[in-house]
Amino acid sequence: MKKIVFTVFLCIGAISMIVMSLHYFQSDSAGILKRKQIAESFWYLLTFRTHIFLGIVAISIGPFQFFKKIRFNYKTIHKIIGYIYTISVLLSGLSGLIIAQFAMGGWITTIGFSILSLMWMYTIVKAISSIREGNVVQHKKWMFLSYGLTFAAITQRTLLLIPLLTEISFMPVYQLSAWLPSLINLSISYFLFKSSNVNT
Repeated sequence: MKKIVFTVFLCIGAISMIVMSLHYFQSDSAGILKRKQIAESFWYLLTFRTHIFLGIVAISIGPFQFFKKIRFNYKTIHKIIGYIYTISVLLSGLSGLIIAQFAMGGWITTIGFSILSLMWMYTIVKAISSIREGNVVQHKKWMFLSYGLTFAAITQRTLLLIPLLTEISFMPVYQLSAWLPSLINLSISYFLFKSSNVNT
């Protein structure tokens, strides 16, 4: 029952991410883009939308990697999903690292989002290298951590609701959102991994 509830939660998060991100593909000045002069550049928009689109792909297919029936009964599908997820994370992480250098909020957000992008790519690389070495437990651990960082996009946007619903200034919360979501999600992901049956 807990697994079903958790899976539904992840799916709802993925759907909400899609809904919240659609406007970035409908307008060149949507959301935070209207606050950035560099957003007028074609290469920046392309990089930004690549980051968003592949992030949506990763967050949408990620939950299927944890379905026990798929892992054991449909191994080919599990591998295909894994390949798509890996490519999406690596390219979205790389594009995220690039756009992080132009983040609002100065060096605080630039460093925060840069570290997030690097950790995101690192965890998926470790996940792939672990399974290639035949270490299923380590693969599972790194996949938990990887998807935790993928889901940080949801945590970050949830955090940004605070200045929208209160009188708190936007920028301090935005700077905080460059750091806090990854720390929260990594902690939760590791707890979930430790709480799961690591032999499956």
